Order: sequence, then structure tokens, then C-alpha cells
Amino acid sequence: MRVLVVTTWFPSSSEPVQAPFNLEHVKAISRKHDVRVIHVVLGGTGDPVTETYEGVRVRRVPFRPTSPLSMFRAWSAIRGALRQADVLHTMAFSSVLVVAPVQVLSFAAPPWVHSEHWSGVTNPESVPGRWKSFAWLRHALRLPDRLTSVTSQLAEVLATFGRPGSVSVVPCVVENDRPIVQPSFGDPLELVAVAGLIEGKRPLMAVRTLEWLRAKGHDVRLTWIGGGVLAEETYDLAAELGVADSLVLAGRVAPRDVFARLEQADLFFLPTAQENFLTAAAESLSAGRGVVVPGHGGYLDYVDEANGVLVDGNSPEAYGSAILRAVEKFRGLDARRLADPIRSRFSRDAVGDAFDSLYTALCADRAGTAGAERRG
Repeated sequence: MRVLVVTTWFPSSSEPVQAPFNLEHVKAISRKHDVRVIHVVLGGTGDPVTETYEGVRVRRVPFRPTSPLSMFRAWSAIRGALRQADVLHTMAFSSVLVVAPVQVLSFAAPPWVHSEHWSGVTNPESVPGRWKSFAWLRHALRLPDRLTSVTSQLAEVLATFGRPGSVSVVPCVVENDRPIVQPSFGDPLELVAVAGLIEGKRPLMAVRTLEWLRAKGHDVRLTWIGGGVLAEETYDLAAELGVADSLVLAGRVAPRDVFARLEQADLFFLPTAQENFLTAAAESLSAGRGVVVPGHGGYLDYVDEANGVLVDGNSPEAYGSAILRAVEKFRGLDARRLADPIRSRFSRDAVGDAFDSLYTALCADRAGTAGAERRG
């Protein structure tokens, strides 16, 4: 089929860490279908450009709500591409709002699938700024014919806004074909976190946990991969607590290089406040690393006591004790026992097959409805 993907979140050479999960979904869909991508660049300037990014042909179209001309040009590009599409597939909530005027007013518009990842849909209070006041816009999720979520937790929320029976779970892709490296669990114990240095990821709690472990006599180092507004405050707190020498702020790392960093660690640790899929945890498991995370979140679809330690409470002692339990649980365990199930379940082939089945069923339903209307 000819699948038109329209998304407001998509990586680029200047922003390689922006929504790599959407790129991976596109690659999965491309296994069986002809995919065209329009990246609607919110707030973008200049003229539309077409480029190939990691083997994917992408049309990047600026869209500025303050510029009617910019909006018209973006809608025109989407309208023209829709005429050549068998399926429209939007990704990321804001994409629904951008596409809605075009899709709703288009003659013979193709079936519409929307995939959602954003925690702001699940929990508007977790998003800083004014989003909570506009969360009623989630009712626009009734416009697509089908909705997919990356976790069952998010699916429950989508079901309250989408059409009855329209929601299914299609997870993020975790494609890892690298050789599995056994963790050493030596001195120091190597912890890794992959997340933005922002309030919701709780980097300050991670530092306090590091200090708790050090105070208990444990030789531990935490490498935090990702940048953000709390970088300076995180380092300052580590210095104040005397653990700056045990904290590595690695900054932003290209997604293709993350697996090598995970392989250098013994455990993945993130005291996050709110997550949907948490791709970094799944990637860590695919590398054979156990995970230590809070006992709530969409990642409970695949994280349990067999491959992680789920933490009740939100204190340095709770997280530190959980890390020590994880060391005892996973030291000496064959890393393949953690990696193989994740690699199989979240591969591009598995996710691509799930989307293929969805498209096939949706188009069959559309054809059946059209046939019944003609007979009527």
C-alpha cells in the first residue's frame, strides 16, 4: 500500500534525538509498504525541503500558526500527497490537529490511522506550561479511524477519546542485532540512565540515590545520557553531596550510538515520574541489562520482576535498595535471558507486521462499508 505518514515529530541531522521512535515505526512499516513522510515542522521557517534521512525520504514543511501562508502551504502539500495515498498515518498528537482540516474536508480521503506516544495524552498534568488548559483537544482523537498506542496504559486513555473499538497496542521498535555482551558487575558498579535532564525524569533524585549508595560504602558510577535544562543543577548537586566524581553527564548521544553505551553498564536506572513506553528501558533489556524503575508506567507491559526491579516509594533509600537487589538478582545471569524476548517482541518485523494487519483490516472495512452503501 501507499502509506502517507504525517508527523510533527521526526528526527533530522540537526535534531537526531527528536522522536526516533517515529523514524523506527516508519522503517518498520517500510518493510511491506511504500511510505512517504511529511514532517510538519512546527514554528519552522523557510521553504519546504525534501531529503533522505537514514534511508527514509522526508518532505519537511514549515508550519507556523501565526502565518496563514505557511499553514496554507503545509495543508496544500498534505492535500496533494493524500491524493496518492491508500492510508494516512499520523504520529504524535499535534499531527492530528494539523491534519484534521485537510482530511475532514478532502473528497474520498483515505483511511486514517493515528499512533500516539506522548505522555501528555495520558497525564496532562505532567507537561509543563499551558497544555493542561487545552487537554480537551484530545477529543480530536475521535477523527482518525483507528488509534494505536505504544502501551496498554495509554490505550486505556485513548479509548476514552477515540471511536469505540478503534484502539490497539502497537509498541515501539527496539531493533538491536549487536552481539550480546555480558555485564561485569565490577568496581565501580556501572549504572546508566538515558533521558532528558528535566524535572519529570528526576535527575536530582538519581544523584541523591548515588550519594546514598556511596554513603553505604558501595562503589557506584552513574552515566546519564541526555541533555536538558537541569544539567547544571544536577552537576552542582552532585558536587555539593560529594559524588561529582561518580557522575558522568554524557550529554546528547545519537540514537545509533546508545547501544554501545548501554553495553558498558551493568544496570539501567531511571527514577522517572511519568513514562509511556520508555524506549531506553527496552533498549537496555535488549542489550541484556536489567532495569530499575518506579513501579508504575506504561513500561509495565514488558518490565516485571523477571527482568527488572520495580520500586515502590520515591526516596534515595528506596531506589538505592532496589539497585542493590538488582545487583544480586542479575549478577551472573546470562544476559541473553533478558535480551532475547525483547529483541523478538519489539523487532521491526514484529511491529511492521502489526501495522500491516491493521492497515489490511481497516481497508477491508472501508471497502465493505463502501460496497454496502452502493448496494443500498
